[in-house]
Amino acid sequence: MDTRAFRDFIRLGRFPFLLSGFIPFTAGALLAFLLGARFTPAQFFVGYAAMAAAHLSVHYSNDYFDADADRFVETTPISGGSGVLAANPGLKPAAFRAAVALMAVSVLIGYLFVTVYGYPVVFLAFGIAGNLLGWFYTAPPFAFAYHKLGEVTNMITFGLLMPGAGYFVAKGTLDASFFTFAVPLCLYGLVFITSVEIPDREGDIAGGKRTLVVRKGRVFGFSLIALAASLATAALIVFALTGFFAPVNFWPVTLASFIPLGIALWGFAHRCPGRACALPYAVANIVGYFLFQGLIVAYFALVAVTG
Repeated sequence: MDTRAFRDFIRLGRFPFLLSGFIPFTAGALLAFLLGARFTPAQFFVGYAAMAAAHLSVHYSNDYFDADADRFVETTPISGGSGVLAANPGLKPAAFRAAVALMAVSVLIGYLFVTVYGYPVVFLAFGIAGNLLGWFYTAPPFAFAYHKLGEVTNMITFGLLMPGAGYFVAKGTLDASFFTFAVPLCLYGLVFITSVEIPDREGDIAGGKRTLVVRKGRVFGFSLIALAASLATAALIVFALTGFFAPVNFWPVTLASFIPLGIALWGFAHRCPGRACALPYAVANIVGYFLFQGLIVAYFALVAVTG
């Protein structure tokens, strides 16, 4: 593999997007800590390494199995894959091998984590489930993204699996507190994936994907995003009012949620069926999503240090 091919191979991994997994993983771990869990930094990083390998595997496998469909998609900062295999199809075998190898690394790290730290074997099952869900997001025979299940898959991934893994690493179990916290996170997962689908509608139609935006259109997509963000903020308001997560004060989290909510309502107010006019609002939704997630982590970390 020459230098250019190696650079393209690295681009296939879309390493910056690992943040979309690391941030909710960290939020889950920090929430568990604030609710009384005790864990070491080594546990945190080893646990995350298992999930990071799985997440990176998904990047390679998605580009591999989406290679034909991505020929019809114009890459944007938030969607369309890496675009590498469309320009350099010779890297397809390397992408496949990388995806499989990273899955194996993820399972191996998960096994070592369970063995070394004496955690329940269900943590390993959790990691395997995450790997399989990511693989079959685009891989046959299930290919969830092509069979009307892409949104549900992403809600599970970013609302349950990633933050759940962080919570599990910290606390050794998943309890009612976590599953309650997962409700708004799943809704934000829907905001995320729907925003990503909006720019790719025409390409996804040509490539055979059956996303919600393909079936219902961009105007529906912006309406769904606004609804999901509104329900997520409503859930957080309930958490703050009831003190469900005491001693953690959820009002700062609730206030931060008005960032993605405001952006979602802005996009809804300017909803349009065309790609060019819709793209800025889809990108803004993704920016708001990451900003909100980052603020959660920053707030939880501040409380952990000062509390």
